Amino acid sequence: MHDEENNITILKPKPYEEVGIRFIIEGLAPKSWLDTGFGMSNSISLEFINIDGQTFIGTSVYIIADKNDQLESKNRLRFYGVFQFNQFNASFIIESRGRITLKLSGYKEGYQLFIPIIVKIPNYKFKPGRKIINKHGKIGEMILQYERDLKDYNEKIENIRISRQRKNDLAEDDDSNYRYGRNWEVMGSILNILDRSTKGSKKDYPFIEEDLAEKKLKRKYKDAIKWRGPLLHGLVGKMDGFEFRVYSNDHDKHFHVIHKQKRINARFSFPEIKLVNYKNIRNSIRAKDCDKIIAFFKVPENFKKLEEEFQRRP
Repeated sequence: MHDEENNITILKPKPYEEVGIRFIIEGLAPKSWLDTGFGMSNSISLEFINIDGQTFIGTSVYIIADKNDQLESKNRLRFYGVFQFNQFNASFIIESRGRITLKLSGYKEGYQLFIPIIVKIPNYKFKPGRKIINKHGKIGEMILQYERDLKDYNEKIENIRISRQRKNDLAEDDDSNYRYGRNWEVMGSILNILDRSTKGSKKDYPFIEEDLAEKKLKRKYKDAIKWRGPLLHGLVGKMDGFEFRVYSNDHDKHFHVIHKQKRINARFSFPEIKLVNYKNIRNSIRAKDCDKIIAFFKVPENFKKLEEEFQRRP
């Protein structure tokens, strides 16, 4: 965790403050929050989260620091933005009974702040129950726990994958209890469909321990896995409202650069980190943003996360 001097300060809105469909986001950010590893960013990631802990808007709020501002000498810069909801956001606000959460994120692990707010929509009166009201104040805590659970889950799943791979790489002439070729993964799936009462049909299946361990993990982390959902799988980084994702069902080596608010979904090649094409060519990425994305993955730590996600992909 970061120390006190690296804490971000939110000026507007305050926790549980009532806001309209148009409101101001303002605060003071330490420079440590803007350090990307390859330079200083001029923005902070901002997410709007519904009552179920799901992000429905991803954007950024920008630094407006003046060189003559005394705050700059104190290592704190002012950020300011005016945000306005539109008709596409209304359903998320209504389903959350107006209780949503803002999430501000820096570029290093642990640099984040959750702010619960109450959105008022004209001619619409929300009547949230006690369950929603209580849940509203725990969204940040819930998300952080799910993120820890998923990190633990992914590490253990990777160990299981390595264990399977080691067994699968055994040759026919190895001095081992397992004597099989590379078709056991398929055979295991077929055997799972067979009548479970026929116990003898599985006695030589080599991946039973791994299968049982994986099922146990999925039961243990079922809430976090459900929260993650298919769209959150493969998230390897965020920058200025962009999300970088690797989808397990993609065949060639590319990853997606997504900006929800700008409705951008672009494909970048790996390991070259070059723009390939767009899923929807209606909206495109500016050249300077492409340069920033390339620079982001020149940071060894960021590139390693991307590389590891491709290694996990079937």
